[in-house]
Amino acid sequence: MSFELKVIGAGLGRTGTTSLHEALALLLGGPCFHMLAYRAHPELMAPWSALARDIPLRSAVKSRTRIPASQWERLMPGCVACVDEPAAFYWRQLAEAFPKALVILSLRDIDSWWESVFHVFEDFEREASDPAGMSDERRAFHAFTQAIYPEWRDAPVEAVEKAMFEEHNRRVLEHAESDAGFRSRLLVWRVEQGWAPICAALGVEVP
Repeated sequence: MSFELKVIGAGLGRTGTTSLHEALALLLGGPCFHMLAYRAHPELMAPWSALARDIPLRSAVKSRTRIPASQWERLMPGCVACVDEPAAFYWRQLAEAFPKALVILSLRDIDSWWESVFHVFEDFEREASDPAGMSDERRAFHAFTQAIYPEWRDAPVEAVEKAMFEEHNRRVLEHAESDAGFRSRLLVWRVEQGWAPICAALGVEVP
């Protein structure tokens, strides 16, 4: 296999994924895919939008459609790891395509997670209220996020988002309980734990 991810981030955004993105890029010596990647590579929004149309993010875990490594290569070319959304919603398909990859479920206290998520939504709404002040690239990114997150076309509902967050994490953990191979490569991690658990799982020195 020419394209091989070494780490798959199953944790949703706002769970320390930006820190994890930076850490993995350093530890693995290659790019780690993250929502931030669309800034440098806006051309990737089209194939990700197509994937989200075929397999919507929030129902991806229920889909039995296999996504081959060659398609993931088109979605995140040159990357050695992926974290954050939208990739995190496809953790099961990614784990099937890359059976040797470490899977990291990043977690966070649900109330602080929701507060962070809602701040992101507020920032987007504030930016969207002044379309003339946005660049063409930023307008394209807004259209992209609206396409892959149809639930956010109206203000996100706290109870709904928290339930989604808990269900997402529970499904990863339940899959680990039922699949010994998956369990052996799953690391449950919180950002306050720092480098040590990640480095131990990867078999590398703490920088």
